[in-house]
Amino acid sequence: IDGTSAEQDNRFSNKQKKLLKQLKFAECLDKKVDMTKVNLEVIKPWITQRVTEILGFEDDVVIEFIFNQLEEKVMS
Repeated sequence: IDGTSAEQDNRFSNKQKKLLKQLKFAECLDKKVDMTKVNLEVIKPWITQRVTEILGFEDDVVIEFIFNQLEEKVMS
């Protein structure tokens, strides 16, 4: 069965954009980070610990997703 994902369906993307515009983020999140200067191997244990604290259990899928997102930023 072929179909469209939520990302491809305009009905959902418009709602997401509207919600994002309504959210308030801390000003420190406006600053870009030069990922070429970040040593991911140093911060990975902290990320693992912090995610585990927030979730209340260690979730390898979430942790690996975060690592992959950060590694993509380094490569791009």
